[in-house]
Amino acid sequence: MSELINTNLEKVELKRETCEQQLRRMCVGIADSITNPEEQVHEWMEATYDIRYLVDSRKRYLGAELLVAGGGPTIWVNTWTKEVEGYWGGDKVTWSFVDNLDLDGYCEELYGE
Repeated sequence: MSELINTNLEKVELKRETCEQQLRRMCVGIADSITNPEEQVHEWMEATYDIRYLVDSRKRYLGAELLVAGGGPTIWVNTWTKEVEGYWGGDKVTWSFVDNLDLDGYCEELYGE
């Protein structure tokens, strides 16, 4: 535990975030950046590391999984399920989003190229 002394000279204990809490905070932030975008889709996509396309047996586009974090927590944005999926050690977090960036449409265009 860390300690902090407030202006009243009392000791206040600060609790460290667990890995699951950090992962949840990250997933919620990513979902919020899609639901309430402050940038254009092509700018948002610049931060992605990889794209996995979900297709049917006729190779028609269904959705995509976008890798947006790796090397500690691994976080995927799934345009098929409309969820941010985070994994860190044994922890898993999923958080829904509304695709106000049109990530799915953007990925479908990329797949068709």
